[in-house]
Amino acid sequence: MAKLTPLKAIRAKCMDCTAGQFIEIRLCTCTKCPLYEYRMGKRPKGEESIAEEVETENSADSAALIGTDEEFEEGEDE
Repeated sequence: MAKLTPLKAIRAKCMDCTAGQFIEIRLCTCTKCPLYEYRMGKRPKGEESIAEEVETENSADSAALIGTDEEFEEGEDE
């Protein structure tokens, strides 16, 4: 049995939604569907750059939560 990747699972859902009609997937008008951008079995353009931005934001948030050693040492005296 072939491995079902997330993109292949999305493609299978689109096939189910369109009753197995390949042309209907291409002509799909359900633009509000969360799977719409993935319906052709490929990642949308620019998705990788979005993932990198989110990763950068998360690492900045983590650094802000951790603080500095000086802040930690000041808190020990209390």
